Amino acid sequence: MVKHVDEDLLATKSRIIPQLRDEVLKHSRGNLNFFEYNIGFEKEDSSKNEDSIINTESGNPIGGEYFPGRLLTSHLILNQVSYRLQIRTSMIDKISLIKRIVLLLVILLFFLFIGLLFINRSLTKKIWLPFYKTLKNLSAYRVDRQPKLELGHTSVREFNDLNRAIEELANRDFQAYASQKEFAENASHEMQSPLAVFQSKLELLMQTTPLNEEQASLISDLANASKRMSRLNKSLILLTKIENNQFLEKESISVRDMLNKLMQQYEFQIKQKAISCRFMDNEDIQLDANRTVVEILLGNLLSNAIRHNYYEGKVQIRMNPGELVIQNTGRPFPLNTQKLFQRFQKESRDSSSLGLGLEIVQKICSINHYIVQYTYTDDMHNFSIKF
Repeated sequence: MVKHVDEDLLATKSRIIPQLRDEVLKHSRGNLNFFEYNIGFEKEDSSKNEDSIINTESGNPIGGEYFPGRLLTSHLILNQVSYRLQIRTSMIDKISLIKRIVLLLVILLFFLFIGLLFINRSLTKKIWLPFYKTLKNLSAYRVDRQPKLELGHTSVREFNDLNRAIEELANRDFQAYASQKEFAENASHEMQSPLAVFQSKLELLMQTTPLNEEQASLISDLANASKRMSRLNKSLILLTKIENNQFLEKESISVRDMLNKLMQQYEFQIKQKAISCRFMDNEDIQLDANRTVVEILLGNLLSNAIRHNYYEGKVQIRMNPGELVIQNTGRPFPLNTQKLFQRFQKESRDSSSLGLGLEIVQKICSINHYIVQYTYTDDMHNFSIKF
């Protein structure tokens, strides 16, 4: 700002010099006043060639109010006489003017920003309305209930392309879902029938006479293999149904009550190994989930803790808010967590184990957004589920 004031003073000097020559020629004296400039013009004894511009203060000394300004002092020779020209200007008006201009610009920019923001939000909301409509339809879409997804037509070509691609993807997903569901239903029906016939024929064969020891052993092995095939078939079909999320009905479930019922079902196995199976607290967890899925989840964990336990071992059940922990004794070292939840991975030599129990547990937790974890502490294998 000072630079501009100085340039203005020099320009003013250039404008008034012709008038000063006229004043000298007319032999008039006095100060010259031009608008906001205070001009002093008087003779001097010696002439200097250089102009000077300095800061000055003006005001009322008694009141203690001083205002900043700039003073241009120039030395002229007019009609062979030396004169001193002084031009004063106040900076207070310019400072005030600049402040007002800056304030006005700030207010203008603020309202301009608010206006642009409002316009941008309005345009964005209008432009992205088809996208949010598509997103809402996708959130409500269920492949098991709605065979065809229709997203409609929009005025934006890119969103039309997106909707068309999503509709084609949903159609392919529904066809794949229908095929897998049909396969699971057909496999369940078609494979159970011959397996049941095979098992019944083996039982009849075992009742025939005469039957030597070798024949009885072979028939017994075939019967065990048949039972294993039947359980494997049921487990694979169950796994397929879980992956396809075919268990949709939900209800309020008490985890503690369900575990009590499961312990009654496994009472024979518990007594056979003399296992101490008990709750460690009186807490309970209420779930809003499918009863069949929760029963499979808890049943696999409990049967796993019993099957892989040793004689006179322990099974402890702890329930914290939103978390279930089933602890059991067993092998005196931790299990391989890298393969623990993989399909057909078995950590024991138990021939009755199919290696699918923990895979089913992991799938159920993944679909229902539960977290299953395994740890080994204080000689106890711990399986925890955070609901």
